[in-house]
Amino acid sequence: MKRIMISILIMSFVWTGKAQLPAKNWLSKAYNTNGQGVFKNLGLWQNQQREETLSKIAGLADSVKTKILKNAEIGNQYTWPSLPASLYLDYKFTGTRINYENLQSERRRILSNLVLGELVQNQGRFLPQIVNGLWLILEESTWVAPAHIVVQKEGADLPNIQNPYIDLNASRTGATVAVIYNLLSPQLGKYSKVINSRIEYELNRRIFQPYLKYDNFWWMGFKGNTVNNWNTFNNTNCMQAALLMLKPGDSLDRFSKKLLLSTDQFINHYPEDGGCDEGPSYWDMAGGKLIRLISLVNSASEGKLNWSDKELLHRMGTYTYKMQIANNNMVNFADAFSKYLQNSESVYRYGKLFHDETLKAYASFILNYKKAELPLDDVNEFVQTLQVYEEIKKINPKAPYPLEEVLPDLQVFTARSKKGSIDGLFLAAKGGNNAESHNHNDIGNFMVYADGKPLLIDAGVGTYTAKTFSSKRYELWNVQSQWHNCPGINGTDQMDGKKFAATDFKIDHPGPEETTFSVNIAGAYPEPAQVKSWIRSLQFNRSDNEIILSEDFELKRFVKENILNFISPLKMKLERDRILFPEFPGYSIIYNPEQFSVQMETKLMDDDRFKKAWGNEIYRLRFISKGKGLKGKYILKIRKDR
Repeated sequence: MKRIMISILIMSFVWTGKAQLPAKNWLSKAYNTNGQGVFKNLGLWQNQQREETLSKIAGLADSVKTKILKNAEIGNQYTWPSLPASLYLDYKFTGTRINYENLQSERRRILSNLVLGELVQNQGRFLPQIVNGLWLILEESTWVAPAHIVVQKEGADLPNIQNPYIDLNASRTGATVAVIYNLLSPQLGKYSKVINSRIEYELNRRIFQPYLKYDNFWWMGFKGNTVNNWNTFNNTNCMQAALLMLKPGDSLDRFSKKLLLSTDQFINHYPEDGGCDEGPSYWDMAGGKLIRLISLVNSASEGKLNWSDKELLHRMGTYTYKMQIANNNMVNFADAFSKYLQNSESVYRYGKLFHDETLKAYASFILNYKKAELPLDDVNEFVQTLQVYEEIKKINPKAPYPLEEVLPDLQVFTARSKKGSIDGLFLAAKGGNNAESHNHNDIGNFMVYADGKPLLIDAGVGTYTAKTFSSKRYELWNVQSQWHNCPGINGTDQMDGKKFAATDFKIDHPGPEETTFSVNIAGAYPEPAQVKSWIRSLQFNRSDNEIILSEDFELKRFVKENILNFISPLKMKLERDRILFPEFPGYSIIYNPEQFSVQMETKLMDDDRFKKAWGNEIYRLRFISKGKGLKGKYILKIRKDR
């Protein structure tokens, strides 16, 4: 008993915030310490990259080569789509971004298929069509997506090519073209004396010179602003292009110094718990791209640039499995996807850098779950995955499924019934604030899965439109607190903004089989809510296989009934003092009929992303308070029937 009490005391804490720390600047400091000669053997490294990739491609299984060649043969008969100005302007006039982006992506997918086919066969059969695709891409007025060109002086319009910008699409295209150049420049040069110099010219014009010239691209972080996945995604792609295309010297030195200092802005602002406030699906573009950047510069510098002693970076990697619910079901707060698994290559690189066998096994689990398939539609992702593919396959796949995890900076908590298992209940809950990256008004939100299947959910994110990242974002139903598992207090929902935040985030262990998450969510609501305090507690009881939700509140005055909202993908049935799930018998929600009346609603899904995640409908269960007291406590139980 004494040992149990000690562990309980150690593991209980209240999170009150963190002090502002000096900038770490780990990447740029290491580069400046090593000096300009850190990439002195870059030409040799570029050749090694090519030879190692070609060798690994030659060693692929015949079944993989057959699939690659089949894709390439289809690409060889492909008619390249036009990208007219009117299509680019769709975003300006209708707010629709996917029509242009889908065709733009299709060009790059077909080009990747053709390049891989040529690398497998090496007979020149696909070169004419490869050059067709390359030339079209090099001729595009911009590589920037219509939704991102809004930063130009002219706003959402046709691109002003005199003022180049680098966005996610541009940096991705730059890296892709650089990889193709690295792998196929000898063959391309024989086919055309001009194509290679055109590639060099366009990468210089669209990537290298704009990067060196401008400091005001918001994602660079040089204006004191907080950055997100754009920083690491763009910096990784741009650095990869530079390492594959440039020669050692002043230009590469200036480029590397600036880029690594920019990437430092991402690390400097990153929470110490290693959590990604954009969610596990955006992690691939954030922490997942950061480890690729670190691996690239470590390799190109012959090991001189090494950050394997930085535990924060390690925690960025372990975040991935901490958010796994069951198989490909993930904790999907904010704009994250409910069904997702990260890039096995990125997860493995974290495991390799920090000698973390758990991460390596999780990377193998991901690869195995995805049927060990290589990403054949993106030549850059293919090459990066291929570098570690055989290493990952040799590892015994295992998802860790930790018993519980606490991310105090993000104020995110997860718990499950059994360590290493999806059996029983799983709970994820959050505090935080309503100005997080890809924010939803969701303070106090939680989700519950049972035996790996969803009971109470975060609906997640729909297809992005012009409205998604505009001043009208919070008109979208799925970002509003009333469509999360959050209360409406005095008839008022949560408000967006950093000041609308949780306080008193706390994790307690009242017993060896119990963990309690609690947070005061009153600060998430504007003045009309008239709330002094609203402490939401979720007690996870493993021995009883139940979750007890407590709402302990004090109001300034009564305005309107309080409402507890619950969102589920399952139809529900009211029976006396409980809510049943007929499609998933064995679990129920117990409530007090004297405290609440019950209302059930059906919401049709009219967006492909939502349909893919949840089907054609989701359901909202609303417990509407009967009393008018200014102080009170509500208790509900989510449990496995006994």
